[in-house]
Amino acid sequence: MNMYEIILDIIDKKGPVTFTSILNELNEMPLNSPRKRPVQLSHIKSVVSRKKDLFSVENDLVSIREEKEFLSLSVYIAGILGPSYKLTVDFSRNRFYFFDLIFDSPQPKERQRVYNVGSVEEFKKEIYRLKIWDWEQDYQPDSLVLDGTSWSVKLRTKATVYESEGLQCFPKDWFKFCKSISKLTGIKFQ
Repeated sequence: MNMYEIILDIIDKKGPVTFTSILNELNEMPLNSPRKRPVQLSHIKSVVSRKKDLFSVENDLVSIREEKEFLSLSVYIAGILGPSYKLTVDFSRNRFYFFDLIFDSPQPKERQRVYNVGSVEEFKKEIYRLKIWDWEQDYQPDSLVLDGTSWSVKLRTKATVYESEGLQCFPKDWFKFCKSISKLTGIKFQ
């Protein structure tokens, strides 16, 4: 785990904290991690200053920027053939809901299943790594598509909403994103 992810975890659990609190928390962690010696305050400050897109510092108090403090994530994917999926992740309650719509019968039916397979906290870390807030709003092919996969992603934060959608075109990290959803839900998602 990267240092910024550990700092995000600390702030996520405790709220805004001072650099000294982060330092104490890090140095109280077991040394069985890759680091063999205590963390220095200058290292923490360096990590926070390099990740200005994630962290805000005011009066020595470090917090997650409101536009990166996740509230919920909604993902919808549908293909012409096969099932459609909807995933809703509630980061504040540490839960997710997964729905699939099956078209293999004359009457489409929705099956609702609540899974408790993966970790929402681990999924959240992957969303930070993938930086889906940097995805374009619309991914469309240059040619006419009569079938294919349509999708949409909506990430709500305390300050804003990031939305992205597409038809048979995807962001470069789309397959990593789908893999993280599969890990969370236990269902193959693509």
